[in-house]
Amino acid sequence: MESPFKSMAMSSDQDTRILACTHDRLSGLPDQVIYHIFSFLGANDTARLGLVSNRFKKLCSSSPYLNFVADFDSGSDHSCLRTRYTDFCSYVDKVLRSREKTGEGLVRLLVHWFCKQRRFDIGGSVVSSWVTVATKCGVEELDMLVHVDSLRGYSLPDCVYKCESLRALKLNLQMGRFSFQILGFDWLKDLWLDSVTIGDKNFGQRISDRCKCLKRLTLENVDGISDLTMTSSSLEDLEISDCRFPNSFFDGKFNISCSSLKVLTISRCQFKALWHVNLDCQSLKNMTVQDSEFGRFFVCKIDCESLETLEVCGSNFLEACQLLVDCPSLIHAMISSCRFANVCFLNIKSSSLGGLTLSECKFSSPEIGSQYSKPKKEIKVGAGPCRRIIMKAENLETLTVSSSDAYSYEFPLSISAPKLKDLRWTGDPVDFSYLNQGMVSLLNARIHIKPTCRHRSEESDRRCKHSKSLIYCAAKFLQCLSEARFLSINTWPIEIFFMQNDSPIVFKKLQNLVLLTNGSFADQIPTIASFLRGLPNLRRLIIRCEQISHELSDPNATVHLFNMLFFALFLQLLNLLGLNSRSFNLTGVGQDLKNVKIEAVQGQAQSCVQNAGKRR
Repeated sequence: MESPFKSMAMSSDQDTRILACTHDRLSGLPDQVIYHIFSFLGANDTARLGLVSNRFKKLCSSSPYLNFVADFDSGSDHSCLRTRYTDFCSYVDKVLRSREKTGEGLVRLLVHWFCKQRRFDIGGSVVSSWVTVATKCGVEELDMLVHVDSLRGYSLPDCVYKCESLRALKLNLQMGRFSFQILGFDWLKDLWLDSVTIGDKNFGQRISDRCKCLKRLTLENVDGISDLTMTSSSLEDLEISDCRFPNSFFDGKFNISCSSLKVLTISRCQFKALWHVNLDCQSLKNMTVQDSEFGRFFVCKIDCESLETLEVCGSNFLEACQLLVDCPSLIHAMISSCRFANVCFLNIKSSSLGGLTLSECKFSSPEIGSQYSKPKKEIKVGAGPCRRIIMKAENLETLTVSSSDAYSYEFPLSISAPKLKDLRWTGDPVDFSYLNQGMVSLLNARIHIKPTCRHRSEESDRRCKHSKSLIYCAAKFLQCLSEARFLSINTWPIEIFFMQNDSPIVFKKLQNLVLLTNGSFADQIPTIASFLRGLPNLRRLIIRCEQISHELSDPNATVHLFNMLFFALFLQLLNLLGLNSRSFNLTGVGQDLKNVKIEAVQGQAQSCVQNAGKRR
């Protein structure tokens, strides 16, 4: 019997011959292509790849992309940590010194030094020595992570400020204090500060003055900025995230006046003081504010000639706020998933404004809102409650509103949009009593509002429907829609209106109506009939039923009986209206009886229907 060791040896020889015959595509690539592949490798992967072959060892030592990560926080054996520390520093020193002797260029140097133990917490000085060598090699990108004691702080070596080849710098000090030198980054284009503490009040102005070629600035998890004023003429992209703007003895200021800025993003930031935001950026096209918190009176003035998109999402306004937008090129504005505890005044001046969306905003209850102190300055917007949303947009054409909150019915909403043409409104009803009745340009309206509150009994549900505020608000809302030519609406606001009103609201221009019934069509015929009395020029009516009567839903009945019963209900509806049934045509009755289409028949329309009947 053959020995198992001999079989393993034969198998190994066979595998070796197969591998020898296999073409090594990676080794056959040019050096520049392999270097480009190295640029996508993670930390320390380049060093491991050097163990594959002698050629790869030479390529790794001469690669223009060097990534080094040292983690001295894991493990408790100090002797092992000392060995790891010595080996790591020796290896990095060897690679960089060899690079300095050969004079080969360096595109990127990444050094992440994780160490909070005092015995090995000398990363700042060690990393600075490596950075000095990298600047001599003409490094273009520096990515540094160093744990810095908050009492000592950290300053970059002078050679970094003088490095003409440096284009990008990312610095993470693990919330350590960082300060700039007198020198500036004359050639730097991308600056990323992560987890640093800034104690300089003139931080923003220093960046603007010293970084003459800066294109992109990212501030992530930065603390200690009391004022941020920037006047850079080269900055194009500004991203601020997870930053805390603390309280100060004076009002906080956030002034951005950068002529070349195109994109501004503020996310997950906290503005605790009385902040005034002034944006004067003529090239700004997109602005986004998301998941941020504004603790006190907040005023934001946006004067950007080229701004096209404005989004405020998921933010919390604990006091009154003003958003004053004067941007002639603004096309669309969105406020979504925000929470307001006081008045919100939104004034948009734009000749290009096509759409405004207000969706899924939460309104704090009076009890929650009252725990915050009143702002020092009151917003004067005329008489009315202090808790409401006020929107003014002279050139707005499309408005989309989606509301779903338990307190929305007690939060007034005021809208002034004389050129509004399209209105889409879904969700819970709000306090419509302050809606402007001047929607004279309204053409199309799609409405589906109904409270999401659920009652345990019919009596409590009936008391909710008979609420005087709801009835009054429904009347105001229907009056705002009276100029529309196309209307799609559910029957809930109509039902609420006729609980204390006998005379219908007149829609003189309405020609097409789509009714979405919330219950049985047969039960809602009196309400629908009362509403249709105010539609003298109605040409087409479509009724879509969510439910049908139990008699009509009997599966044993025939389709012919369905149509007969439905037609009887239709005749009853026309009789209640006092109309001649011959002037209307009933079509589109499906087998499920959930869709019925009623069209006015006059002149040619009537002859076409008759001819179609003869052809059949």
